[in-house]
Amino acid sequence: MKKLIVNADDLGASPAVNRAIMAGAAAGRVTAVSLMVNMPFAEEAAAEIRARCPGLSVALHFCLTSGPAVLPPRSISRLVDDRGCFKHGFLGLWRELASKQSGAEFLAQAKAEFVAQLERMDRFAEKHSLRFDHLDSHQHIHVLPGLLDMLTREADRRGLVLRIPRERFSNCDRVVRRLASWLPGGVVKKMILDRHLRRAEQRVGYFGILDTGKVGLDAFRVIARAIRNDRSVREVFELNIHPSLSENEVAEASRDAKDNASGFSQADLAFYRSPWREREFELVTGEEFSGILAENGITLASFADVTT
Repeated sequence: MKKLIVNADDLGASPAVNRAIMAGAAAGRVTAVSLMVNMPFAEEAAAEIRARCPGLSVALHFCLTSGPAVLPPRSISRLVDDRGCFKHGFLGLWRELASKQSGAEFLAQAKAEFVAQLERMDRFAEKHSLRFDHLDSHQHIHVLPGLLDMLTREADRRGLVLRIPRERFSNCDRVVRRLASWLPGGVVKKMILDRHLRRAEQRVGYFGILDTGKVGLDAFRVIARAIRNDRSVREVFELNIHPSLSENEVAEASRDAKDNASGFSQADLAFYRSPWREREFELVTGEEFSGILAENGITLASFADVTT
């Protein structure tokens, strides 16, 4: 029987995101979460995990593209603006890391920030008794040159599962359904991801690139069929979702977060305010979710099923 980890990203980004993810986890539908330790609502989320869902699988959601850095601006000036907020998106990071002139310096600063975020994650894990058992990153930036090797070594050293976002589209239905909204940026990003993940060992199958931010009921039905029909040797798959509450609550929470110097870009705000986030919340708390799993012979799992 195939197993599915339902992993909710961006925990700690805002109160609305936190509430939605924790409701999904309390209902037993969200089985793993990725914590953005650089965000102002991260420790609040960690405390809620301990209170409501002890034993929930938790990842460090390594971030270099959204919100404030953990380190002071003077020590990572190539990564952040004058406020100490990250100033590059995915493609900007890729260009900086690939630069022959400044790539080495940029990578050194990125590594320093990774260590700082990892240390903060360790403090949260100890203080709130979190099950820190996997690693991933915001916008999959960990697959970029230099960063993938760094996170792979750390995952191996600690016995953590590292997300490898190499997604098989599986059937034409998935591609056709999302093609118009996915072009051209999604294609470029997938090409970059696949290029840098060619030799990476993938222990857990992955779904979450083609349907990023738009995993409603229709998408989930197609993904479940793709998992059922998968002919690889993998038995465990991860579905990557980004649930939140209503658009109004997300907008209000985003303003609160901005006041707390979280440094959301306009692209971030558009993503956090998307009505699709509420649909993803409705998916994992709705009545049809369990039926779709049962129809396709899939049981829910966590990263504990991979690490033990």
